[in-house]
Amino acid sequence: MQKRLFAGLLLGLLIFLVRGDAQSPNAIDKPVWTVELIKVRPEKFGLTLGYLDDNWMRVREEAKRQGAVLSYHRISEAVLLTPGTKSGDQNSMILLTEYKDSAAYFGREKLFASILKHLPNSPGVLPTGKQEDLFETLDTRVFMEVPAETSSQLKLLAHQ
Repeated sequence: MQKRLFAGLLLGLLIFLVRGDAQSPNAIDKPVWTVELIKVRPEKFGLTLGYLDDNWMRVREEAKRQGAVLSYHRISEAVLLTPGTKSGDQNSMILLTEYKDSAAYFGREKLFASILKHLPNSPGVLPTGKQEDLFETLDTRVFMEVPAETSSQLKLLAHQ
């Protein structure tokens, strides 16, 4: 179920993000996206949201202010209830981060560590602040946005 959900989300993201040819010479200067699928531990949804607010989102907001991150999103899976069926998982979340370019993506760990060191302490939700007590990262994927102006076209190779 988790793999089908993630595959469907990735397909949707690819349709939304990829608009051209991956062989673009300027692709290295284009945005890079990370998609993390996390599974919240039972009874920890509220604490997980607080942890992500205090850590994941604060760091990305500062990285956005510095220009390395263009956007970030925390998306919870919707649970749809219809008579006799239930689809979705209320404990699944997607964490999306859009980096300015590949250099920003590859420098993210150093930047995030520096930001955490300089951010003022927040009240925090957990005294220990351990994410593994709250959620498990099931999968992480990296995507590169491809610009529309480099869309692939058919080229006439021979004429009869």
